[in-house]
Amino acid sequence: MDELREQFSVEAKELVQQASEDLLALEADPSDRKRLEGAFRAIHTLKGSVALFDLAPMQAVLHEAENLLSVERDAGTGIDRVMIDLLLAVVSWVDDCIDDIVRTGHLSTAQATEANRVLVLLKGEKTGPESEQGASEVSSAVPQWALALRQRMPEVDLSVPFVAIRYVPHPECFFNGDDPIATMTRLPNLRHLSFFLREPPGSSQDYDPFRCNLIIEAIAGGSLGDVEAPFRLIPDQVQLHAFAGSAPASGPIDASRERQSDRQPTTMRVDPARIDRLIEIAGELVMAKNALAPLSNAARSGGNDVLAREIAASHHEIDRLVASLYGAVTQARMIPLDQTFRRFPRLVRETSTRLGKTVDLVIEGGGVEADREIVENLFEPLLHLVRNGLDHGIELAADRLQSAKPARGQLRLEARRKGDQVEIGIIDDGRGIDPGLVRATALRRALVSAQQAESLSDREMLQFIFAPGFSTASSVSDLSGRGVGLDAVRQSVEDLGGTIELQSVAGSGTTFVLRLPMSLSMAQLMVVSVGHERYGIPIEDVLETHRLSPDRIQSVRAGHAFVLRDRTMPLLFLSDLLQIPVTPVTSGNLKVLIVRMGQDDVGLAVDAIAERVATLTRPLSGILEGLAGISGTTLLGDGTILLVLDLEELLP
Repeated sequence: MDELREQFSVEAKELVQQASEDLLALEADPSDRKRLEGAFRAIHTLKGSVALFDLAPMQAVLHEAENLLSVERDAGTGIDRVMIDLLLAVVSWVDDCIDDIVRTGHLSTAQATEANRVLVLLKGEKTGPESEQGASEVSSAVPQWALALRQRMPEVDLSVPFVAIRYVPHPECFFNGDDPIATMTRLPNLRHLSFFLREPPGSSQDYDPFRCNLIIEAIAGGSLGDVEAPFRLIPDQVQLHAFAGSAPASGPIDASRERQSDRQPTTMRVDPARIDRLIEIAGELVMAKNALAPLSNAARSGGNDVLAREIAASHHEIDRLVASLYGAVTQARMIPLDQTFRRFPRLVRETSTRLGKTVDLVIEGGGVEADREIVENLFEPLLHLVRNGLDHGIELAADRLQSAKPARGQLRLEARRKGDQVEIGIIDDGRGIDPGLVRATALRRALVSAQQAESLSDREMLQFIFAPGFSTASSVSDLSGRGVGLDAVRQSVEDLGGTIELQSVAGSGTTFVLRLPMSLSMAQLMVVSVGHERYGIPIEDVLETHRLSPDRIQSVRAGHAFVLRDRTMPLLFLSDLLQIPVTPVTSGNLKVLIVRMGQDDVGLAVDAIAERVATLTRPLSGILEGLAGISGTTLLGDGTILLVLDLEELLP
């Protein structure tokens, strides 16, 4: 059951997202027939997925939503905003229920109560016993009748797939233009047909020839989609169960789902843990490949140039193959940012409506790909930034008109690839952030002295909104407060190996720029030496390398500094940070790495810069787990274990 629920979660979330996108597109263009069909298919397929579980309230709600869309399809007059609001409420409710269904297998009491409220809205009726009865009738999928029908039909060849049918026509079906017998004749490959009376016959005076009293059971071959077609307009009067050969299916199978499975040979879901294991193996191959270069050098040093050339040739060929393998495996982990971005149109619509604002969301670059872990963990920080922009960034329509702005605000979510990084922008055209107000708030909270505040530029002052609990808002809503929680946003981005930058112009808008690595699998390291030890430093932490003459070092209080391009920069020695005793350099140039720490640049002196390597790093474990200043380890080509430094923790 756990595996079934997990599969349900994946499919249900995809269908909810598809329904949301189609409904939002219909709001912009109510006559879009393709989007209407897409929303109907998503709701219809979702109803079939829900039928695998005992979820009568959800089955009833989805059935009514499907009926509304079916009526709109047949009418062809275009769906209105009121119905879109109602259907989006259904989709939102289902979305909220998915996690509980996966965890417990059923709805909570609150969710079931909400289902009754939504059902009443869909039916346009007041809450009453009839509504509750309807909800239970919709979900009356009883597999026993299908099994009993199968057992009663030994003369029918049941070794091949078939569909069991139980058709209970409405008593007033004749007045609706339905002919049950004619409907059954349209079934493909009909193998068995039987009739029963729903109620026992009474006296001749009680007989009403205009009412249907039949129950029809049948067995038909062919696909479930073909069998379902004749009942398209009366889905509430028929139950279908598909049998795969001689064994019954686990439950009702929806026609749309079957058609999807017919298209799935080109798509395969793979457990992410298997991809991760392949990446580990590919990373180990990279390290094993790196060991060939020292062998070639050793052979050349020993005078065996022929062997050295052969090893070097093998090294180049293996390097090419391993790079190709690693690239293919890491590509399997890459997913488009659209999988996160596509969750925001419905959220922006609901939030802006709640705030009484009109906002257009523009999404660009959703096709840019990044590592699965990055894409999946981006939603929470982006959600906070989007809500901030809607609540405290974009003004009300009346205020925008007074500022000579369009009444409709605009929120942009943009992504682009820059080198081996992904850059994401969250841009609003709202009121912006007043640096003067930020400066006053920082002074009031004693985050900065008056002298320091005067020396800081407006852009530097704006960075204070990332301080824990910092806010310039006069009131904090239940949605957001400009600055409240932005420290958590920055921490989330940094945990993914990225950075966040803020730009704002008072009266014009605010821009947040997130820069993230495309992949977390392989680390690019700069290997440096301190004394007789070697360490790895992530290449993204190093802005540049520099040769520094000892006579340019100046003593500043208890530390050292130097001037680089007219800027005074602190100078730290890696040997001091790691508490490694080394002989001070009195002659020759120092090797200095210029690294970025927060908003400041720092010079980090090392004894030597050895090489750059691309390798797989492993987190610390055992007694070393949690050791400050060390982010992990890796293995060099000569078999040496290399400690990878975390400069954020190491630097004071």
